[in-house]
Amino acid sequence: MKDNLKIAWRNLWRNSRRTLITAASVFFGVFFAVFMSSLQVGSFKNMVDNMVRFYSGYIQIQGEGFRENRSLNQSFVAGKSLDSLVHLQKAVTQTTQRIESFTLASFGNNSSPAMIFGIQPEKEEAISGVSKWLSAGTFLQPGSKDILLGKQLAENLGVSVGDTAALIGQGYHGLSAAGIYKVAGLLDFPLPELNRRIVYMNLATCQDFFSMPDRITSYVIMIDEVGHLKKTVASIRPSLNNELRIYSWEDLQPQLVNLIEGKLAAGKFIKGLLFMIIGFGVWATVIMMMYERKRELGVMIALGFQKTRIFIMLVIEAMLIGLIGVIAGIVVSYPLVRYLFYNPVHVTGKMAETYRSMGFEPLIAFGKDTGVFLMPALTIFIIFTIIAFYQMWFVARLKTVDALHI
Repeated sequence: MKDNLKIAWRNLWRNSRRTLITAASVFFGVFFAVFMSSLQVGSFKNMVDNMVRFYSGYIQIQGEGFRENRSLNQSFVAGKSLDSLVHLQKAVTQTTQRIESFTLASFGNNSSPAMIFGIQPEKEEAISGVSKWLSAGTFLQPGSKDILLGKQLAENLGVSVGDTAALIGQGYHGLSAAGIYKVAGLLDFPLPELNRRIVYMNLATCQDFFSMPDRITSYVIMIDEVGHLKKTVASIRPSLNNELRIYSWEDLQPQLVNLIEGKLAAGKFIKGLLFMIIGFGVWATVIMMMYERKRELGVMIALGFQKTRIFIMLVIEAMLIGLIGVIAGIVVSYPLVRYLFYNPVHVTGKMAETYRSMGFEPLIAFGKDTGVFLMPALTIFIIFTIIAFYQMWFVARLKTVDALHI
């Protein structure tokens, strides 16, 4: 085997130009595949991070039936035991508590249905950064009795910062909920539906409004890495009482999961085309190489080389060329991907407006997961394995007399 490896290595550099051309095709294939995979992974992670931070969190704990019914009767008390259980998980970075319900907002003769969020201002700001959408006024402070309104909702009601708006709804166990609150600020979200419906209120004030002291509808959990999601959920679930349910962001946002799966399928198709082009390019080079070496192979067979040994030598040559191209592709692409991971590209102009209209930060993010580099390398080796079968087929049907007469 050692002799075969030496012969294969020497054969590569007998025609260095041919070897470098073949290795270059592999190099560019790996480079572009890694770059594309990194862009795809980074974009999806950025998309998920934006959506989970803005609404669901990576994990939510809810009362039984709240996900389907959205009723305050499915609220629960988040005691110290739940806090301790959640914060025992190593992956957990941040938590917050919320009340989500519906109300009727009114000012003067105008009224409009609204979606009310009771939040812990400091914790909510750390997770979702709501204040960045503030277009007028000030953000809520802990203990504040004021409210924040979506900009379009405020315009529909004819209310401005400093005015008082009335909220009317149904509280816990059917109790009436009504109150008058000062408008502290207006929020201009990129999603029009939110601007027409959203009302933010301090959690304690919201609990008083709905007559549900100490109760919440959702306990939101953020984690350090998406890869720790399933393990964290599995660790928390057995310790919850029968009245509570735990959900991942995938359970709470199936539309986002479907969108990502569709884009992943499209990305796989494009990468498949890329690798197909690489494969045929390498195959064409190998065909040319085999015909150039036809006389050489004929001489080797005539001198007593067994075809089995030639098979092994050619496979080793193909693997070495593939290895050179793959290593070069990863070595060159890694610094670029790493730089882009820590320095995402910020977009401007109309593209930035498009990103904001979808609720995403206007930046192009990249990923540097192991799979970004591993999958192109593995695919290239599979391609070369397939091509090796052609080389063996070529040698198997090679006639020594014809080869020597070239």
